[in-house]
Amino acid sequence: MMPLLDAATHEPPSILTESDTGEVADLYARCTDYFMLQDGEPATLADAIELFRDVPEEKSAVDQTVMGWRDQNGLMAVTAILRDYPSDGVWYLGFMLVDAAARGRGIGRSFYDTIEQWAVDRGAQEIRLAVLEVNAAAERFWRSLGYRELRRVGPDKFKARSHHRVELCRLLSGNLPA
Repeated sequence: MMPLLDAATHEPPSILTESDTGEVADLYARCTDYFMLQDGEPATLADAIELFRDVPEEKSAVDQTVMGWRDQNGLMAVTAILRDYPSDGVWYLGFMLVDAAARGRGIGRSFYDTIEQWAVDRGAQEIRLAVLEVNAAAERFWRSLGYRELRRVGPDKFKARSHHRVELCRLLSGNLPA
């Protein structure tokens, strides 16, 4: 069994911008399993660009922070978190992807801990996210971190596929919403 790794064994996260799109696209290419599950086809350069631009109508790209973690091989994980959505103090983790070759070694959990602390330091009181119903491994991961189901939404269209999603939430104090 591979040892658990933590974020301290890697570079601290960087704030990514559209100038990092090439690296994001390279990571996406190494994570074809996820994109085939979600979209039914591999990710494209346009998908990597969309990571930086895809925010709800009432928000703008400046309300979202895209973070990446690098190791000696380049970008190994990426996240996008939206501040104060859908309401003040609630932050939405819209995306988190870890290189397929690095999964299952505690990296995602460690990186999530970094994201959560970063958000708390900036006023987040709750984090929400959504997982595809068909992505049982992701749902188990988030529930293991204390996330609870808020609601089910969809179906929503993802390129060649349509999915229902499970929206999960976690109060950062560890309590559950009423």
